[in-house]
Amino acid sequence: MGLQNQLSDFSSGSIPLLLLAQIANCINYLRSFLLAFLRSLGLSRFHSNRVVVVDDAFLTAVGSGFAGLIIFSEQLHANRNLSDSFVASDDDSKCVVCRSKYREGDLVRRLPCRHVFHRGCFDGWLDQLKFNCPLCRSPLVSDERVALTERRVGTELLSWFSLQ
Repeated sequence: MGLQNQLSDFSSGSIPLLLLAQIANCINYLRSFLLAFLRSLGLSRFHSNRVVVVDDAFLTAVGSGFAGLIIFSEQLHANRNLSDSFVASDDDSKCVVCRSKYREGDLVRRLPCRHVFHRGCFDGWLDQLKFNCPLCRSPLVSDERVALTERRVGTELLSWFSLQ
């Protein structure tokens, strides 16, 4: 019973992210195994200590596809902390996504911009990879954080798939 309540906060989008992480770990393991095998055969030309300079724009382009998924999973984790139960108030406020009135005990998300949405409504918004408030459009994730994540993911992808 308690386990079911804890699992209800995870989106169905979490499973593909976990699968993607497992596939990436397997690829990294196979790459390491292949390089160790080639070195043991004396084919060390695949391993060099040269430094390759890569343009930031290239790293951003390479990492942009996966960065959205990583930010999405981080945002789901962060929004678990924003989950709350609605406490009745004097005003008849409604969720702007589903247009239903909030009732006492409804699970809601309170965003940094102070707007409140039903948890299911806002999670559906996040499932569409929209990282802003549905009402005021204020970003949930800064542009700087997106750019840093894109560069980090691009760097990691290049290091995983290069034969250096």
